Amino acid sequence: MNQNSTFNEKFNALGEYYVIEKPNEIKDFLKDNEKIFVLLEEVKPYLNQYFINENYNLEMVYDPECGDEDHLVLRIYVSRERFRNGVSEDIEHIREMLRPFRRKYQVLSEFAVRAGVKNV
Repeated sequence: MNQNSTFNEKFNALGEYYVIEKPNEIKDFLKDNEKIFVLLEEVKPYLNQYFINENYNLEMVYDPECGDEDHLVLRIYVSRERFRNGVSEDIEHIREMLRPFRRKYQVLSEFAVRAGVKNV
């Protein structure tokens, strides 16, 4: 993703890699949190390494544990078997790899990476 891209170009490019749940909500959220685009770009190699051929969804979530605001979740949908057997270690590794970018761009509770179970 080119840094000189417009907001709309960056947002539209997300749809090439991620399934975007409720695009209007996510678009409005990203307008106030554009630094998240960097994290969504930086996470791709790790998704390809640990979760090849899985579904990557962007979803807005309200979580009272993260304050009173909505945040964007990158939910990686995996099989029930994988969800029960070791997905948390891979998710944690991705979170660790993103930590320096989160600090650098001051993206803290606004963005999360979580696993989900595919409906087959």
